[in-house]
Amino acid sequence: MLSSLFFSVLRRLLRPSWLAPGLPALLLSVSAFAAAASPYDAGLLWRIEKAGSPPAFLFGTVHVDDPRVTQLPEAVSRRFDAAGEFTMEVVFDPAMLKILAGRMLYTDGRDLPQVAGAELFGKTVAAAGDLGLPPEALRLFRPWAVAMLLIMPRQQHGDVLDVMLMKRAQEQGKPVHQLETVDEQIALFENLPERDQLMMLRHTVDNLETARRGVREVVEAWLARDLAALARISDRADISDPEMRRFNERFRAELIDRRNLRMVDRMRPRLEAGGFIAVGALHLYGAQGVLAQLAALGYTVIREY
Repeated sequence: MLSSLFFSVLRRLLRPSWLAPGLPALLLSVSAFAAAASPYDAGLLWRIEKAGSPPAFLFGTVHVDDPRVTQLPEAVSRRFDAAGEFTMEVVFDPAMLKILAGRMLYTDGRDLPQVAGAELFGKTVAAAGDLGLPPEALRLFRPWAVAMLLIMPRQQHGDVLDVMLMKRAQEQGKPVHQLETVDEQIALFENLPERDQLMMLRHTVDNLETARRGVREVVEAWLARDLAALARISDRADISDPEMRRFNERFRAELIDRRNLRMVDRMRPRLEAGGFIAVGALHLYGAQGVLAQLAALGYTVIREY
């Protein structure tokens, strides 16, 4: 089960006016959840310490605009406001993202009906009724982009948590850093063979309500600060097609384990600066999770909230 910062924000931005030449900036990011044995089974805010450096704080987010999520607990708010800098998965630069947005679209003369076939495209149009994209616009998007857009809840209340934190940091005059680039994140999808993209789209269309229910369950588990429950939700064996199940396992390994390694490597200077870092919550969890990796590197990891 994927939770996407990029696509959560994108769902809020979708408007019929996008049919004008050139789409506005699409704020795209990826976060994913995977289960593994870990002592870090509960908690969202973690104090990270190492001799010679001020303490830093690592916060697990969920990429939604639910007021229950975006209303920061006092314990988190206090640590955030006291930090000298803020780091997130990716910093949003609308000018850059507008250019990269084109990578979601077909530019080789083909379109989604040609690639997916009339039957799958018809199902996709029906499933995408609340996206704000009529068929003549939807046909321009690549299969992976439509699949991700479909499962994310429509934003109704404002900025998703990560964007809210970024804006709050900017208002406070904090330096804002990123652990990844938009280009790195979007490449995870771009590099999928078209056959796999179509399989992802077909599975999403056929199981849309189950996917959306999973997103709602993730929010409830996050509110309970239960990382182990988040992992169980994401790791549910609800894929009956063996080929899709194998693809899902391979894809999650790319989205989680490899990105966790990159995040840990790049966050170390930010930890040494005593900053506040926010990443998707289940990047924290598991034997290959960020918390376990930091502990293995000699950091002291203490749950605060």
